[in-house]
Amino acid sequence: MKYVPTPIEDDENENVSPYSSFSAGLRVIFQVVLLIFGAYIALGLMVDFAVPYIPPAWEDSLAGPIMKEVTSSHKRAGFYKVEEIQKLLDSLASLIDKSGRKFKVGVFENKEINALALPGGHIVVYSELLNQVASENELAMVLAHELGHFKNRDHLRGLGRSFLFFIVANLFLGDSSATKALMNSSGILQNNYSRNQEYAADAFALQLLVKKYGHAGGATEFFKRLAAKETLPGLVHYLSTHPASEKRIAELEKLIAENGFAVDEIKPVTWRKAEQNEEAEH
Repeated sequence: MKYVPTPIEDDENENVSPYSSFSAGLRVIFQVVLLIFGAYIALGLMVDFAVPYIPPAWEDSLAGPIMKEVTSSHKRAGFYKVEEIQKLLDSLASLIDKSGRKFKVGVFENKEINALALPGGHIVVYSELLNQVASENELAMVLAHELGHFKNRDHLRGLGRSFLFFIVANLFLGDSSATKALMNSSGILQNNYSRNQEYAADAFALQLLVKKYGHAGGATEFFKRLAAKETLPGLVHYLSTHPASEKRIAELEKLIAENGFAVDEIKPVTWRKAEQNEEAEH
């Protein structure tokens, strides 16, 4: 007798899973995402290698378009004596850069407590940061921190990585909503890298602060006030590009203790105009 196999019906056998086009699609998407991030990381390493060799002239050529975007999307703040902040920045820069490179500060209206190091030696300071800073020493710490990013060329690394990711995402996905979603989530890959940059810039700023004033007064006070306002859980801080203020304070206090830096009196604010001081008092 000849054996004739009986066909297995998918819906009658529990050991056979129904074919799912949905799961197959998810696998393809997952593979594409892995390929994109793999290419991004590889290109990012290339950026890190190339950044030290980028001529200052090339960096300066990027400044025009970037600052044009900043000035078109932000209003310049009028409540501050920018020339006083510029003098403070110049005094700090003279302690580290003997090449004659010029750094320029710009103050813009923004509710975010932040400052940015941008190509061409530009430092953008948001008005809310100036509202929160209570002494010259604290502002010097902030400006010295941004100078630390310039010294390590962190601003070019961040710019280069963002640009490369945009190219890779568009190459694989085109100008789509998926590209925008990946652009928004790409920062998570760099967060630990960015936090390391922040700690390094803090350490540099502390050394520069002591070099200018002879002591470490003002190194942690600004961060202590920020820490008092931070209510985010630890996981959210992990996803942030900046370390939690409490961790930054701990690292700075550790460095102050290890180096035996004194902590003396700090200088008062000098960059607020009279009318703003009156508003602050009321």
